Amino acid sequence: MHTTTHNAAHPAAQAELCLSQLVLEAQDFTESLRTVLRACHAIAALAAGATNPHATVNMDGLGELLHLHSDAMEQRLDAIGVRIDALRTATGARDTSDRARHLAMDATDQHTHMRQAQLAFEAVADMAPCAADTLTGENLAAALRVLADAMAERTAAMDDMLDALHAVLVQEGQPA
Repeated sequence: MHTTTHNAAHPAAQAELCLSQLVLEAQDFTESLRTVLRACHAIAALAAGATNPHATVNMDGLGELLHLHSDAMEQRLDAIGVRIDALRTATGARDTSDRARHLAMDATDQHTHMRQAQLAFEAVADMAPCAADTLTGENLAAALRVLADAMAERTAAMDDMLDALHAVLVQEGQPA
């Protein structure tokens, strides 16, 4: 019986959050998000010519493509959010500095802003097929660029916060 209890406790100890690792994983997902955002700029280039009568891409196809990229953004943001939530919870429960706790809270706020930008991108994806008669490809392209740039700025800010948080955790000697 003692062995069973000991063995059951061992995985629990292994499952304890490793703060530095969570930060690094979140950064991996922000890098993956950057790749999606680069693809969004390529879609914006396609959109610029979508209303041209000789275009091989139409607004319906762009809408589908935009939804795929919106879904990819959402998946990455979900993964980032899980890690940020775990970091926020763990920095509150562990013996970490106020700086670490504040950075984790700031990352949570930044994640909320990133989620709002993704929802705006999704709204444009919904709108594209419906507005084919009134929306020019150039206007759609401009909207996509603005949204992708806004998300890229938020992603860069998130990376800066995660870098700072990682440095604080390493300095405090948190397990890596």
